[in-house]
Amino acid sequence: MDTEKTLSQQESFEIIQRMISTAKNEMDNNSFYNLLWGWLVLAASVGHYVLMKAGFEHPYIMWVLMPIGGVVTMIYAYRHERHKKVRSYVEDLLNYVLIAFLVSLVMVLSFMSILQLNTYPMVLIIYGIWLFVQGGALRFKPLIIGGIINWLCAIASFFVLYDVQLLILAFAVLAGYIIPGYMISNRARKSQNAMV
Repeated sequence: MDTEKTLSQQESFEIIQRMISTAKNEMDNNSFYNLLWGWLVLAASVGHYVLMKAGFEHPYIMWVLMPIGGVVTMIYAYRHERHKKVRSYVEDLLNYVLIAFLVSLVMVLSFMSILQLNTYPMVLIIYGIWLFVQGGALRFKPLIIGGIINWLCAIASFFVLYDVQLLILAFAVLAGYIIPGYMISNRARKSQNAMV
């Protein structure tokens, strides 16, 4: 007896449509998160630099943007997950890598007092890993290149003072998160238009 189910043409078409929709959603989600966090880190690092140069007593106040970003991320993720119908292997993989990224980042930031000038270089190494893996999983070269740029920025940051590290961090997120984020968004939009 044949246990394999033969799919009708309509069922096959629906499966393909769901796969395309899932891939498009993965791209859309990644562009949102990359752009949100890219712009927040860029604003915080440049703002910190400007306030520090202006002699402001607490220039690090700019980093209050990070918890705000965390709240926005949780709300967006909750709303997105509620409407999701299909999960892909790539999405599951990226969720595990994201957890590893966040745990590593929190560990580094928790030991800022010990790492001191090595904090931002370590953060950039972690950013590079996330971008490189994300780019490979999504088969998107700008993210892979962004990861490499973050690693190079990390190396450079080991040899400069704190104020310059802030500018290097700003450049790294521009190259690794913001520019690829807009490219992902455009690619997702084009694939959506192609489906219509």
